[in-house]
Amino acid sequence: MIGNGERQLILDAIFQNIADPMAICRVTEREDGQKDLVYVRVNDAYEKLNNTKRESLIGKLYSSVWKEDTTDWGGVMIRVAETGNTGYGEEFGDDAKSGFFEAESSVAPGYYQLFIFSPIPDWVVMIFRNMNTWRKVAVQLKKKEKLLRKLTAGLTLAEEKTRRTIAAKLHDSIGYSMVGMLHSLRTLYEEQRDAEQKMKVAAVVEKMERLLQETRSFTFDISPPILYEVGLSAALEARCDNLQITHGIKCAFKCEGKETNLDEDTKILLYQMTHELLVNVVKHAEATGVLVIIRWGAKNVQIIVEDDGKGFTPSKNNRKSNSGMGLFSIRERLRSVNGEMKIVSTPKKGTTVSLVAPIQSRE
Repeated sequence: MIGNGERQLILDAIFQNIADPMAICRVTEREDGQKDLVYVRVNDAYEKLNNTKRESLIGKLYSSVWKEDTTDWGGVMIRVAETGNTGYGEEFGDDAKSGFFEAESSVAPGYYQLFIFSPIPDWVVMIFRNMNTWRKVAVQLKKKEKLLRKLTAGLTLAEEKTRRTIAAKLHDSIGYSMVGMLHSLRTLYEEQRDAEQKMKVAAVVEKMERLLQETRSFTFDISPPILYEVGLSAALEARCDNLQITHGIKCAFKCEGKETNLDEDTKILLYQMTHELLVNVVKHAEATGVLVIIRWGAKNVQIIVEDDGKGFTPSKNNRKSNSGMGLFSIRERLRSVNGEMKIVSTPKKGTTVSLVAPIQSRE
């Protein structure tokens, strides 16, 4: 049990060392039997914040001073005074549970932090901190982040357009020329009568066939025509087939639902991001198998990439690694089209990444 002298020392120490707007109240009981708070001390900063005089507060009930307390701050402070806890559950977060809040003030214009704590049973201290400057900086930072995401997505789209141009030239010009050369070489091979010359021509034909296949694979890698000619689902299925052929990793593909018209920018971003996730699987996951699922809904499209690799522990520190930085980049680009990325991974149990984007074209 804390005596009056000790209680006074504690309250004096708090009052004298805090310059932010502050009020000290104690729990009391009204005539109707309901619990309330009575103002005991307020500092000059609290008077200025609320545009009032301490004479109109000291000794007054909280409910009579703040008659329009629709948020029930009085109830929160009484719970803190009696139990040391706000009474809020885990769903409100650790800050609210411990008595720390941030919000716009309904009394004084601006954005404030409010900290409520009980230094002594049945007593409560309220401390306010003006966060207007911080809030303005945070809003500006959010705008800059949005702009950066837009620029990053724009860079990906610009890169894809360049890739598409190069792929078209490889396919339409160089590819057709190589097919013609291969046809001529095969004709030359058939015309050879000398066995030694025929073997030499056969070797050239084989090299040309291999070069043509490599050119086709390269064309597909930089910008698959199937993405534009058929659609996202077909392009992802072809990517899975290519992964299995080139890297020996079993890659299964599933399409659920009927593909609908998707904004071309979103389609390109989703394809490129899925491609990058599969590259991550090849480079970092040490996986033997991967599953790609695309789900078409009425409003959203979801892509899931699930591997059986070594997994990792998702955290902010993953940005420092190449794969972590890649995942961060994917998340930011996806947010530029109002999409969302989720990662579930456990060491030695593989990784699942979900990409969700709206089907409607963004404004």
